[in-house]
Amino acid sequence: MVYYEPRVHVMPQGSSSPSRMALVARRLGFSGIIVMSINGSGDLQGLDAAQRIGGISVASGVEIASKDPKSLKGRIASLRDRYPFLAVHATSESVLREALDDPRVDLVVNSGFRLTVPEARSAKRNQVALAIDLQPMIRLRGASRLRWLDLQRYNVRVARKFNISIMITASPRSHLDLRSPRDMMAMAQILGISRQEALEALRLPGRVLDMNQRRWVSPGVEVLETHPHEERGSD
Repeated sequence: MVYYEPRVHVMPQGSSSPSRMALVARRLGFSGIIVMSINGSGDLQGLDAAQRIGGISVASGVEIASKDPKSLKGRIASLRDRYPFLAVHATSESVLREALDDPRVDLVVNSGFRLTVPEARSAKRNQVALAIDLQPMIRLRGASRLRWLDLQRYNVRVARKFNISIMITASPRSHLDLRSPRDMMAMAQILGISRQEALEALRLPGRVLDMNQRRWVSPGVEVLETHPHEERGSD
């Protein structure tokens, strides 16, 4: 199975190098990871070394964190062509709506808002995936954890009703935060995600990367690599 962790943060945003993340992710059973640059600021140090590690794919992505929809649109426009994977961290409902309404966005990380019907329809129409971040399940305790569980179960039901794609992530900032695909599937099932849905959620980032790295001249029209015809000898 081709499993991906779609939201890996490395130094300086996190505390581990890309190579350390890749080595641990490979040992845990992942086929690939997506290393995120926040707002495209600076190079991802050590990414080249991580990409030379055998047995695991290491892709670069960008995670946009904007305070308002206007700045979000500008950042999407400037960063979309630079990265094969683009996510938005929605810290307000207005940014969430704008992100779900933009087909250039691959993944939206929802920071604690209930999906509305118009938002769900936008996500489905624009093929924007919804991140199910499992990190709070590990970190939170008591009443705050129960509120988080209730919110995630609600959003999972809405995603299923409107056939919205989901990706599951542990949002690791250290190699110690990584969780195996099996553990992530088990945690996802607590949120009402079936085993088959969890499998598809772990495969989806790799499929999105593959689609984005192809050359498209218009929706549904792909440019295929051509090879020069061999010269024919004279009859």
